Amino acid sequence: MPGATVLRNRDFLLLWSGNALSHVGLQGARIAYPLLALILTDSPIAASLVAFAIAAPGLVFEIPAGVAADLWDRRQTLVLCQRMGLAATLLAAVVIFARPPGLAFFLAVAAFTEGTAYVFFNTAELVLVRDVITEAERPAAFAFLEAEQPIANMMGRTLGAALLGIARGLPFLANAASYLYCLWTLSRIRSRAQTPPEPVPAKSASIWDWDQVRVGMRHLGSDPFGRNAAITLGASNAIIQVLILVITLSIKQSDQPTWTVGVVLGATGVGGLLSAVPAARLGNRLNPQIVLTASLWAWTLLAVPIAVTSNPIVLGLCWMAVGFVGTMVNVPLTLYRVRVYPQELIGRIFGASKLISHGGTAAGALCSGVLVSILGPHTAGWVLVVAMALLARRARRLTAPKSSASVPADPTPPSSGNWIARVSRQGSGVDDGTGRA
Repeated sequence: MPGATVLRNRDFLLLWSGNALSHVGLQGARIAYPLLALILTDSPIAASLVAFAIAAPGLVFEIPAGVAADLWDRRQTLVLCQRMGLAATLLAAVVIFARPPGLAFFLAVAAFTEGTAYVFFNTAELVLVRDVITEAERPAAFAFLEAEQPIANMMGRTLGAALLGIARGLPFLANAASYLYCLWTLSRIRSRAQTPPEPVPAKSASIWDWDQVRVGMRHLGSDPFGRNAAITLGASNAIIQVLILVITLSIKQSDQPTWTVGVVLGATGVGGLLSAVPAARLGNRLNPQIVLTASLWAWTLLAVPIAVTSNPIVLGLCWMAVGFVGTMVNVPLTLYRVRVYPQELIGRIFGASKLISHGGTAAGALCSGVLVSILGPHTAGWVLVVAMALLARRARRLTAPKSSASVPADPTPPSSGNWIARVSRQGSGVDDGTGRA
């Protein structure tokens, strides 16, 4: 069995365990950054600026990171990213203990640095996995890889908020420990790339080549459904980012312990894990436009109780459902993109899609503090309900997706299992590009 085989692959287990733990530590720090800014400054605007700082690198570095994953030594890229993240999280810990003037600014700098390291790390990781496994191990290996984000959301957010309730610097110290473990696992990997490296131009010129950006954007823009779906999901990501601050403030104002925020926001990971199996089985059978429209209406309905209550149980159940729906919409859209776009350009096209997605995430994080400060969490929640409903109406009127009959059939038999394994067989590293909360 491929699953049993990959569990005997020493290098894969080292890579996956180090990366998974690093993701958990980062998610714990990620929830701690805006929470600390809110606690120490009592300013939602400061909290949103810090949240924007950790999301902003996706706007700047997403496409260069994809190019770097193709042209640079992937293991060394991961090592560099881990060292960069370690330095940033230690800076945050020092800032928390020292309390210097301009504390929010220093937190934003540390958050931006960690966000940058994550963007490059996340892309290089997906490509390096292919270097340390065999063809037969790919389905099981990429199934493990797909589980990283829901696990990190569930465990990292809960642990980060819990540690924050004990001592304000603990989430960052725990994050530093996860970086150190990941650096140790990377140092133990023996496998090298299975194909000889291609000659490439200077790194600095390559990853910032405008042509790399333009070709991906051009092909994405040539498909009306693909282009509008990416824009619609980017807008929904902005709304979801504001909902995160609404949930955080609602719980804080109801005098719940700090760890409650982490449990509630970590529930999205539970939803993502629960929907992984049905999404993988149904992804090829579902019309992506119908799934996109249904998902937006589902998010609209789920935003209603978020707007009216501060009960952590209700909020947690709603947020878990948000994560469930997120995975269900990711899979059909990802498979659609893989089928209709040129395979030799798929990485850059996904980079363009992720750029739009992260643009919505960053915009939502930046604007959330102002919106919630002016309207208050509950009124802002109702505004978000209306905004999501308008997006759902717009999605139903999008140009229909290209017919699957006009593109090559999926060469991988349905029994291949996990959807990302089917994508990987075509030789492309794929991210869903939705900025999952």
